[in-house]
Amino acid sequence: MKTTIFPISLLAAISCQLAPALAGDVLSWRLDGNGLYPAASAATDWTDKSGIAWETPLSARSNGCPILVGGKLFFTAEPATLVCADAKSGKILWEKSNEYADLVEITPGKAEEMAAVKAKAREIGEKVAPLERELYRAERRMRRDRDNAELKARAEELKKQIGALKQEAGPAAAQMTKPPAHDTNGYSSYTPVSDGKHVWACFGTGVVVCFDLEGKRVWHQRTAGPDHDWGGACSPTLVDGKLIVRFTDYLALDPATGKELWKSPSGGVVFNCPANFELDGRHYLYTGRGELLRASDGKKLPSQDFKGTAKPWCFFNTPSVIGKRIYCAYGSEGEQGEAHALEIPASADLLEKDGLKVVWHKQVDKNRYYSSPLVHDGIVYLISREYQMQALDAATGDGIWSEKVRGFTGTAYPSLTLAGEVIFVGAEDGNAAFVKPGRKFEEVSRTKIDPYRSTPIFDGGWTYLRTQEKLLAFRVK
Repeated sequence: MKTTIFPISLLAAISCQLAPALAGDVLSWRLDGNGLYPAASAATDWTDKSGIAWETPLSARSNGCPILVGGKLFFTAEPATLVCADAKSGKILWEKSNEYADLVEITPGKAEEMAAVKAKAREIGEKVAPLERELYRAERRMRRDRDNAELKARAEELKKQIGALKQEAGPAAAQMTKPPAHDTNGYSSYTPVSDGKHVWACFGTGVVVCFDLEGKRVWHQRTAGPDHDWGGACSPTLVDGKLIVRFTDYLALDPATGKELWKSPSGGVVFNCPANFELDGRHYLYTGRGELLRASDGKKLPSQDFKGTAKPWCFFNTPSVIGKRIYCAYGSEGEQGEAHALEIPASADLLEKDGLKVVWHKQVDKNRYYSSPLVHDGIVYLISREYQMQALDAATGDGIWSEKVRGFTGTAYPSLTLAGEVIFVGAEDGNAAFVKPGRKFEEVSRTKIDPYRSTPIFDGGWTYLRTQEKLLAFRVK
């Protein structure tokens, strides 16, 4: 790993713990991972006539969500840009690219050479990208048709072509070449995190950065890239004075310097950040795949590890921690749908000895669950990839209702979110529904804007959402 070194006086100015947030600040993915904004008043009409406070066109797409820090919105853009906008006007205050070439210290004499290297890397990348997409499709087909000699031969030929092109780029340009990523996911599906004074961001290139709120890069790290070709979305998390990131393994970095504090091997694909909780003054991480890690040193503790009972790629969301229980869901279309509730024991010693206790395990809609569970007032809400929304009793796991949200197309990527007295339900095609929480399904309103995959955040009467092309603010009037 490469770390940028700064004077001790600067490092001392960085708080390694979460600073007290201002009222309304949303410092991390889904506020605290649970998606609960009980004091918010959601704008449920997102049309020009009444709901839109402002909209800002964006130059690059992303699936990442914004965070809100001291009246500023921070969010990512393809492929590796951190953007800051004013929350009341939408004006872009600064944009900072974090591609490999942006992180290299360049003397005036090296500028021309670096420009040539960047141009060569871009040229090679444009040639490699369609070949990698074709290879990805071929390898997926081979999983279902393992004896297809023609497919195997084509996959091998594509690998040779890709290898030859990367070799042609030369060592300097090769260092600038991004790892492959799925077209849908890209490199920027990581929501930033803040302590109220600094912002940390990750990108699917394996890059982690720290900025102050005015746009000065404090440090950067270039780690190993994602362990698969689908692109990552494991947003950074601040826990126990550590910055937790995941590309291939779980890493704890010093928030002040980027120095690696520990590494915990992760044996399977995970797309979202771990949940975290505190017990007897000790901090723990619980991953979507069912791994339990001690935050102080990354030690893996007795845990469920659902990898052996599910498709290795089907862990897409962040579990919800409510009180002494953890709720999680995962599945694959047509084959599996699982929901679990786990009990946190009475003491940290018991947790580290025996792990978590399964309170209930229920079969749910057989599909993927990109959306994280939402738990409110004794009910667990889930929504599957194809918009089957389900309500389970949080105490027992018993089904309360299961309803298809009609008229939505695309994939249910946005996570269910409670905003005051309604639950937000998002659709990739730009639709949004607002559902009344409770023991029967009741849709209270619906609206539509441009396509989006991110989850909105709420601050009082304000709603902020990043679409593929715009940053939008809606306000209750």
